Amino acid sequence: MMDFDSKRILIIDFCNFDDYQIGGHLSMAKNLMSAFGDRLALVGVTTDNNDKIGTWFKKSINGIIYDFFALARFDIKKTKHFLPDRLMSYVLIRYYKKKILDINIQNVFVQRHEILPAINRFGFKNICFCFPGLESPLKISKYWFSKYIENHFNKLFFSSVRNVKTILASGDEDSILEMVRRSNGNIFRGDILKFPTRINTDVFKPLDRNETRKKLNIESNKIIVVTTGRLTKLKGWEFMVDAYSLFRKEIPESLFYIVGDGEDYQLVQDHINAKGLKNNVILVGGKKLLEVSFFLNASDLFIMGSYKEGWSTSLSEAIACGIPSCVTNFSSAKDIVLEGINGHVINDRNINLFAESMTKAIKIRRPVYNENVRTFSVDNLKEDLLKIWPLI
Repeated sequence: MMDFDSKRILIIDFCNFDDYQIGGHLSMAKNLMSAFGDRLALVGVTTDNNDKIGTWFKKSINGIIYDFFALARFDIKKTKHFLPDRLMSYVLIRYYKKKILDINIQNVFVQRHEILPAINRFGFKNICFCFPGLESPLKISKYWFSKYIENHFNKLFFSSVRNVKTILASGDEDSILEMVRRSNGNIFRGDILKFPTRINTDVFKPLDRNETRKKLNIESNKIIVVTTGRLTKLKGWEFMVDAYSLFRKEIPESLFYIVGDGEDYQLVQDHINAKGLKNNVILVGGKKLLEVSFFLNASDLFIMGSYKEGWSTSLSEAIACGIPSCVTNFSSAKDIVLEGINGHVINDRNINLFAESMTKAIKIRRPVYNENVRTFSVDNLKEDLLKIWPLI
């Protein structure tokens, strides 16, 4: 086997590989950057007015210099655009095909459904596709017209999977089998390797609760509930706010911090105000990883009300910090949360039951058991990935 230093990996995504757009795709990309460093070349977007568009250039991200190709420039404050990101990324990648290929790298890592059909005829010899979630992406899209093109999109996507050498899935077994069924024979269960998303255990680890509260200026005598992630309907923010409203009746000396940003930011704030909780539910916006870790460690309970997830990075990070959790039963929830040991998984989307389980979960002694998620540390990512995706 050749030494890895003689090989490189091209990541094609639609993020800026730093802080836009927040979500699982960005988290996985940043983990790969942490694992492989400057052996990566990056195709994405930029939020920097000084960056070039449509050509390769050298870009420093967190102190490491990468070969970078920006497909477009976006305003970091905007998370929803007139044209869907999926359509824009597909069109722009096709448009810049020749220039992208100038980098001459054959090992390509992709984790967005729309990008795989876009590069279908680029001639790449060694593509690794990682399903970030196993639901049909247009079924859960924020654009109203997506449902009318979902079937066509799925056919286009699954036909392009045939050119993939390694298929990874971040999800539980039931979700993988459902996706295989939906592929109509284009993918078989044996083609797929289960590959949970990774977390940075140097950042997400148990810290002193009082110290982190001091750093964040959070009162020491309050019960703190926290959630992290993108503010979008799919994450169940309305369910969580409503459940917290009931929880607060039992524990009035409590605060709920929502850490994250997204297209539903103002809708979340409006709902908080309508529930009379503007002094008790705090939207803090998007934060860097270290500050997210501080919020988790400053809390008494982590909650998630998602409808769908792949292998939840946010939940894994909370458990890694030793925080008890109460979550809905999305894909991977019961793999990450060990019932009664480090949290509770609620099978029914019942607000009353969820609020009751929140009260039970805060009684679990912290730091909770976290070895089941520490296994998926980014420290192991490079070795684990290269075992199943040989580079050429």
